[in-house]
Amino acid sequence: MKNKWIINQAVTVVLVSLIFLSFQSTTFKGLSTGNKSIDNNEIFAEQLSSQIINNEASGDSSFNYYEHSSIELYNSLGFKKWNKLNYDVFEKAYKGYLIMKSEGMISNSRYLTVMDFELSSAQRRMWVLDLVKHKIVVHDLVSHGRNSGEEYARSFSNQAESFKSSLGFYVTGTDYIGKNDFSLRLHGVEEGFNDNAFDRGIVMHGADYVNSRYIRSNKRLGRSQGCPAVSEKINKWVINIIEGGSCLFIYYPDKNYLKKSELINSNYPVKDFYQNM
Repeated sequence: MKNKWIINQAVTVVLVSLIFLSFQSTTFKGLSTGNKSIDNNEIFAEQLSSQIINNEASGDSSFNYYEHSSIELYNSLGFKKWNKLNYDVFEKAYKGYLIMKSEGMISNSRYLTVMDFELSSAQRRMWVLDLVKHKIVVHDLVSHGRNSGEEYARSFSNQAESFKSSLGFYVTGTDYIGKNDFSLRLHGVEEGFNDNAFDRGIVMHGADYVNSRYIRSNKRLGRSQGCPAVSEKINKWVINIIEGGSCLFIYYPDKNYLKKSELINSNYPVKDFYQNM
């Protein structure tokens, strides 16, 4: 009887262990593919980083230089002090940035500006990332076009007089004094999505409707004619940082954009590119 009890206990332990390992494997597989059910970006990033490092140490041919670079940078930026930029959005922005850098499209490669228009305009949804010092230098409000939506931007256009925001990657140009005072020219680089931005006069500028006072009165931020307008308090400072050929990314999970964007769907830079960084 005693031996039978020991055998039964051993079988139970083995079964429980197999179930646990199966669950752990399934969970980690989901993590490594960016499973949307994972809300804690930090845990996701740390576990994926560990997986990549282990793959590298073991000589696993599946080691992904881009994924490794993306995870390491994301972990180093210190989002604990700020509203956290969703890793999925950051990853897309960083990929586009690297592709543009590898193709010589950006000359100010120190900064990457990300605007997440999936978020409410009442939230700080703009991040300017310093990729040299690995820190967040700006995290603030940014407006969308008046015809893109009220509190939330839900409709986008590349057409003149649409008064809508345009999605995708931009290269910042030069500053100038215009009808909105100190402004920054933006050059859209994605055909069909934002390549008319310059001709439309889509620029970054300061606006008196981009502040917490306006939000308290209207339950949302004020809206532009399609420009990513920022607070007048930080306008000149932000423009002076990111002008002159840096990468700027305006994101929304639009199915058509995510399917057709050449930068979002391009191949990763070759291995040598990361080793030379």
